Amino acid sequence: MNIRKHWKNLLLTTTAFFWAGCNGDSVTESGCPCYNGSGISSEASSSSESVESSSSSEAVASSSSESASSSSANGSSSSEVTCAPGDSLVSYYPPSYSADIAKMNAEEKAKHASVSKIDSISNTLQTVPQCLADLRQELNMFVALYGAPMKFNKNEVCSDGTTRPTQEYLDYLKMKEEWERNKPALDAECQKIYEDKLKEIEQTIKECIATSNPNTDLTVCDFDAMCPEYGVDSKCTYKYTCNDGVTCRRTEGETNMVCTDKQGEKTTYTKKDFDKKYYTKENY
Repeated sequence: MNIRKHWKNLLLTTTAFFWAGCNGDSVTESGCPCYNGSGISSEASSSSESVESSSSSEAVASSSSESASSSSANGSSSSEVTCAPGDSLVSYYPPSYSADIAKMNAEEKAKHASVSKIDSISNTLQTVPQCLADLRQELNMFVALYGAPMKFNKNEVCSDGTTRPTQEYLDYLKMKEEWERNKPALDAECQKIYEDKLKEIEQTIKECIATSNPNTDLTVCDFDAMCPEYGVDSKCTYKYTCNDGVTCRRTEGETNMVCTDKQGEKTTYTKKDFDKKYYTKENY
């Protein structure tokens, strides 16, 4: 009986020591279910704190990355170079650098030279073939070229203190360099165009004179202009003295002219009808 009581007391004491060892804040080597007083095991609490610490570190790292990215963007923006047009301008006329225009000018030059040749021939004739007069009128038509000069800035001044050529100016230099490189060959081609056109017109003049009909030839008339020296409203009077003895007068601004023949008889012509019968040296 005493022995049973003794073992019972020993068992109760051992149990008390066991539970006393489980009141710590961490898991014991014995593996007993320890608590931290909040109803949450120390193992769970430690795991939660670890997760929160990891999330906090990631947030700080992300914030630092965004801050660095923002600083880099601001630095890039502040270092961007801007440029504004300078004061120097370049101006040039595009047709002056056109091969097609150069070839056309070669033909026009030949036509102008042919007009002078027709005038020289007409001065030796009493009558001028109609075909020759028509040819002169055709060759003497003026070809006008229209277009404004191109203007652009030669350079631009930049915020980094440098001055650089504009893209328009660089393109112009490239075009001009190519033009100068090709110009000798173009000049030779234009000279040939001029000579060929001149020969073609000279042949037409010869054929016209050889096949002219005296009945349709135009009578040559000398032309004089008599203009008053004073007076705002004063008009010039044009006088035509023709090889057939007819004398005509026309007032500036009018299309009709009054002609008087050798017998003193007067005839009124319109300028269009007059040109069908007479060849006037006013044309050159």
